[in-house]
Amino acid sequence: MLLTRKRAVNCIIFILIPLLLGGLFYIPVQAVQPNDTKGHWSDQLVCRAASLELISGYPDNSFKPEKEISQMEALVLFMRAAGYNDNKKTVNKKDVKAPIKAPQVSWGQSYMDMAVQNDLLPAGWLSSFNAAAPATRAQVVALICRLLQLPVENEAEVSADSFFSDINQSPAEYIPYIIALSDAGIMNGYEDGTFKPSKSLKRSEAAAILSSLLDESWVNIPSGRRVEGWVQKISTQGNKKELELVSLNAVQIIKLDSSSRFFNDNEECKASEALNYKVEILLNSKKQASCISLLAKKPDTTPGDKLVGSVKSVVMGKDNILVLSDLNNEERHIPIAWSAVLDDGGKGKTKGFNSLKAGTFVQAYVDGGKLIKLSILTPQNISGTVSNLSSKRLSFAGNSSKSSSSSKTTVDDGSSASTKTTKRLKIAKPEWFNYWDRARIVDKSGKSMGSVMRGDKVKITYLDVFPGEIDDEIPLEIMISSRPELKKVKAEVESTKSLEGKYGITVKKNKNYEVDEKVSVYSSVYSSTTFDFIKTGDKVEMQVDGAGVVMKINII
Repeated sequence: MLLTRKRAVNCIIFILIPLLLGGLFYIPVQAVQPNDTKGHWSDQLVCRAASLELISGYPDNSFKPEKEISQMEALVLFMRAAGYNDNKKTVNKKDVKAPIKAPQVSWGQSYMDMAVQNDLLPAGWLSSFNAAAPATRAQVVALICRLLQLPVENEAEVSADSFFSDINQSPAEYIPYIIALSDAGIMNGYEDGTFKPSKSLKRSEAAAILSSLLDESWVNIPSGRRVEGWVQKISTQGNKKELELVSLNAVQIIKLDSSSRFFNDNEECKASEALNYKVEILLNSKKQASCISLLAKKPDTTPGDKLVGSVKSVVMGKDNILVLSDLNNEERHIPIAWSAVLDDGGKGKTKGFNSLKAGTFVQAYVDGGKLIKLSILTPQNISGTVSNLSSKRLSFAGNSSKSSSSSKTTVDDGSSASTKTTKRLKIAKPEWFNYWDRARIVDKSGKSMGSVMRGDKVKITYLDVFPGEIDDEIPLEIMISSRPELKKVKAEVESTKSLEGKYGITVKKNKNYEVDEKVSVYSSVYSSTTFDFIKTGDKVEMQVDGAGVVMKINII
């Protein structure tokens, strides 16, 4: 036929006005699917256009796909598709440089007047316009180019040799339009390399052009009349069928019109075949599914790579992207598969991917470079001062089992379901975290920091995998709220202790200090010495960290 889904990137769309609904000849209150297109190559294309009332048939519910479309019918059809209607006046008559008298027609005079006023018809066609005569492919091409305001090369600058083999059979003024519309991917030639510019356009071909314009977004679709997603369930409620459509942003229940039709690869199919398929659904004016096109089978994927992080943003559009900050504080841009599932833990509070808030911790499952599942995590927080730090464990100062959070749980007393009660249990907050270095470490602004130091005041975001158990907490983020400077303490040594690599020092007024195992000790006599060199009565200057641990000792 004459269609392609290729979009020309150098074409500019100027259609800014809403699409007005209307058929080719008769404008029904509700779209009615024709009865004579089944088995015809244009069946699905006619169904799509009729569902949106862009085109309609005759009073006997026929469409006559092989009938030629007249010049007046083509003019009205495509002007309506571009948003023109009886009240549209885009150009004031006083602004027209060379007013041309519009031909008088037996019907649709207002459209003819607007076409002349807005310079929608080439001069050659306008001078010989015959409302009842069939419209040629070249004429329709010129009309669509002018309606869409596509950039067209100057007639004298066009070289047609590399295009269709019969393009020179067209009047010269139409050649630039043929090339421009072909480049835009809206209307192509035939398999034998010809375009047949003088051939009459059939009603089925007009429906195909409308379908192509819809695919390439050259016309605006009425709000809510075209939806995509995958079919999760088809059921019957009363005497009406409905399907459950899952998209990245919603789960919708859509009722089927009594005359709704399903298509798979241009062939009509049963409704049951749409299960677990990505579909395009075109709704009629009553917001019931009229034409359902199967696009792709939902893949049977298994969760691949796991990635934990927090949401930075979600970009929804032609390409859907999840921007994630992982636990290394690196920004990750992950394409979202159309079949991706959002698991909110059964809370039912999310409205889809575009409702995800920045900062939400999630676990992403990625397969083939695309997000196939996203689970929203429910982490907890705890704040405190780091009292001890090793390669695998981080402990809090002053934290004890008295620090707790509450959690609701259902308790069964064993007698009957009616006696089950919900109680709030106290769950102790963790006193330490294992493998803390696997967490993301940031400052208050979210900027990445090198590591945690003892004495840091921190807020830890973590997962409690088994509430009430110990050593199961998984730290996700350690936010350092402050890092105290080392404090200088001058004192006289009363005693020291050294046992199995652990040091302590007591100074005057019976004040005890823990000493870091890697403490640096300096003497006025020996520039560097060991902790054992310190004796009772020595006067020392100690540097103490925020946790009260001695990091450096100068014997003075």
